[in-house]
Amino acid sequence: MDDEVATPQGQKAVLESHFGFRETPFGVTPDPRFFYAHPLYLEGLTALVHGIEGKKGFMLVTGEVGTGKTILLRKLMRHLEDRVQFIFVSNSHLTSYGLTELMIQTLALGGKEKNRLEMIQELNNYLLQQLGSGRTVALLIDEAQKLSDEALEGLCDLSNLETDEEKLLQIVLVGQPELLAKLNKPSLRRIRQRIAIHHRLYALQTASEIEHYIRHRLVIVGYDGPEILTREAIEAIWHYSRGTPRSINILCDTALATACAAGKKKVSAYMLMRAAGSLLLDQGAETAKIGGPEPGLLRTKPPPLKINPKRSETNGMDTNATARPERPTVPLREADRVLLSRVATSGPAVSVEFFDRLVHAATRAMGPMANRIVGDQISALGESRQAFPQTKLAELVIRVSGEILNDSMRARFQQAMINEMAKLKTM
Repeated sequence: MDDEVATPQGQKAVLESHFGFRETPFGVTPDPRFFYAHPLYLEGLTALVHGIEGKKGFMLVTGEVGTGKTILLRKLMRHLEDRVQFIFVSNSHLTSYGLTELMIQTLALGGKEKNRLEMIQELNNYLLQQLGSGRTVALLIDEAQKLSDEALEGLCDLSNLETDEEKLLQIVLVGQPELLAKLNKPSLRRIRQRIAIHHRLYALQTASEIEHYIRHRLVIVGYDGPEILTREAIEAIWHYSRGTPRSINILCDTALATACAAGKKKVSAYMLMRAAGSLLLDQGAETAKIGGPEPGLLRTKPPPLKINPKRSETNGMDTNATARPERPTVPLREADRVLLSRVATSGPAVSVEFFDRLVHAATRAMGPMANRIVGDQISALGESRQAFPQTKLAELVIRVSGEILNDSMRARFQQAMINEMAKLKTM
């Protein structure tokens, strides 16, 4: 039984049973059932439906990694499947010949080898037949930024398949912002001039949008119980994901697994912080690269994170802020331990300015929750910032270090604090 639970499928079943889900709500596969009806995505869907049904020819969708481009395509295919025949291409490392050959194979046209000109002629005949029967054929190319210039030029030949009134083949290019830079090359101006529709996808812009997105996915899997994520947890997701749907899904899935393992039915901000640490996500740093808004887009400033000081979540267990939590195990070099011990032997209370520098170093290591975490650890030691004794300073640094999951960030924090403590007059 334990072996069954240890498998990914077994862990998935345990999580679904624990929370009462019909299926996992935060998978990363582009299932069109989870399409989020946000105005930005609905606008994109409407534009593509209009372009395909209106025989516009070339269409373009761009957006950073994880902003929902592929799920938009899947929703489009599901929406128009009764009257449009789709050819979906996800392998963008194709030559012009290879792309045309793939279309011929997908449409089951001919069995013998043909040159590209013969394939295009056969494709033209097929498209005319489909037009006569009232059906449209659309070519969807995902990750189109990977297409070679030669393959993009070849798409122009396919775009030339037309009648006097309309284009026979509808082509949708979907890719990251690098695709725009590629299409701006003088050699590709032919294809750039033919783009009739361009829709840009951005990350979600506010914590409220993220909350609605999460609720939407929970409803899809049949969850109708109490709130699973605290308000502070939502804010933590906002800070660490920067609104990128894929990052939101990964963070939520990891945090749910943590809550399930701890026997909890609610995900706290601490759990989200730990999930972000295990995924090597610094506040806004990594996710900004893979899912942040494009330059020039104004974002709503993330609200400051707040964690209830009377009841926090640490290591999956509920603790009172005044209780003494188990001291974390943090690797310190022997020389560093000696240095910390020397500081801790004597001296007056630590200055408020020193705590300002401590919080600044901790914030760089773990994000906006640092100030609250430092406060919680000070309270756990039975002290206050206004009269904190140097004799407990080493223990405080070790406790705060234990909340930093990223090894390199923890090491930098520890070194920064050792340097600060070395400046104390009692040294």
